[in-house]
Amino acid sequence: MPDTHKTEKSATWIVVARSRLAQRRAEKPATKAGQIRALWPEIDAALAAGQSMKSIRKWLEEDAGISLGITSLTSYISRLRRRERANRRIEGPATQSIPAQTTVEPILAVLSARPRISTPRQSSLATTLPDDPLGQAMRALSKRAIDIRQLHNDGDPQGRKLI
Repeated sequence: MPDTHKTEKSATWIVVARSRLAQRRAEKPATKAGQIRALWPEIDAALAAGQSMKSIRKWLEEDAGISLGITSLTSYISRLRRRERANRRIEGPATQSIPAQTTVEPILAVLSARPRISTPRQSSLATTLPDDPLGQAMRALSKRAIDIRQLHNDGDPQGRKLI
């Protein structure tokens, strides 16, 4: 019989501890950083809606009783954003290859309205490859360098006359 009493008691302490922790979790955090972190979803939504740091700081002081300067608020917000970016990188696929990570979606801009000048060789590349700035740079770097002697018909660019 003592074994069943121990089992019941061990099971109830878990329930009691969890309920106490849940109650304490609802309390106001002790630090300003914790308070800002607890209110971060609302602060982020206000910033996304176009509210200024000054007005958010004022609201935090009036409504939540958190008094801090704008530079402190800006610092807390930048820390939270850095943490979110780091979490997104960690949660992303770890086995993604380097070329897949460097792909850039084409952006429609004023520059795309400009007519393209293409040679037959470039037109086949343009139809198969997306408008990728890194791809454009790689194609430009893979081309043979211009020889100034060829442009001016100067000297012996093919190296036939050595003497």
